[in-house]
This record gives sequence, structure tokens and C-alpha cells, in this order.
Amino acid sequence: FPEKLIEDHIKSWSNEGDIVLDPFLGSGTSGICCKKLNRQFVGIELDEEYYNIAYKRIFGENAPLVVI
Repeated sequence: FPEKLIEDHIKSWSNEGDIVLDPFLGSGTSGICCKKLNRQFVGIELDEEYYNIAYKRIFGENAPLVVI
């Protein structure tokens, strides 16, 4: 999804400091938008490859990988 579309929804349906749930995290665009907009987030992704992509996009290429 385009970042702008996700940002608009996050702004419309939450306030700064709120926790946003994305049960289908995919490549992590919602997590990136939450960080930009000062929201906390919980992302759920079953596919390990997409999880790794999302984690690196959200926390940086050199972030230590944590799998829960």
C-alpha cells in the first residue's frame, strides 16, 4: 500500500501515543508510518521472509533480528 494512504488512516483513526495493530504486517509500511506519526504498533506476520523485510525496514538494516 502507498505510505500516504496508510498515514491518512493512522492519523484519522488514532492519536499520538496510541497503539496500532496490523495483523498482516507484510513489508512493514504501517510500522514505518506509525514511527513517523509517534504511534506505537504491534505487527503480526506469519511469513518469515516478509517478517525479516519488515523488521529491517522499520528498525534499520543493521538492527539485531528478534523473532517471537
